[in-house]
Amino acid sequence: MHHRPAVEIRDLHYAYPDGTVALRGVNLLVEEGESVGIVGPNGAGKSTLLLHLNGILTGRGEIRIFGLPVEKKNLQEIRRRVGLVFQDPDDQLFSPTVYDDVAFGPMNMGLSR
Repeated sequence: MHHRPAVEIRDLHYAYPDGTVALRGVNLLVEEGESVGIVGPNGAGKSTLLLHLNGILTGRGEIRIFGLPVEKKNLQEIRRRVGLVFQDPDDQLFSPTVYDDVAFGPMNMGLSR
């Protein structure tokens, strides 16, 4: 069965402000309903890649979420579909529990618990 692409990344490149290359020519296709694990050592670019999915970081290349290009005019809709939970609890919002941090976005969109 073929599903529509949930995430499409084509030829994504990103370098940090100091010039360190983090992503070079990344291509990825994740179909709706598919589960994918992204693994690698510290500093491999996993978090950097994921921060591109909702426009927190912007590199060179093409990214689409359910067909929408990740660009300024689409960010509100894309961010309704793509959420991130940081691995370091000190980087989270301000809630005392993971549940409250994860619920923060949907609750502020008017969704009930």
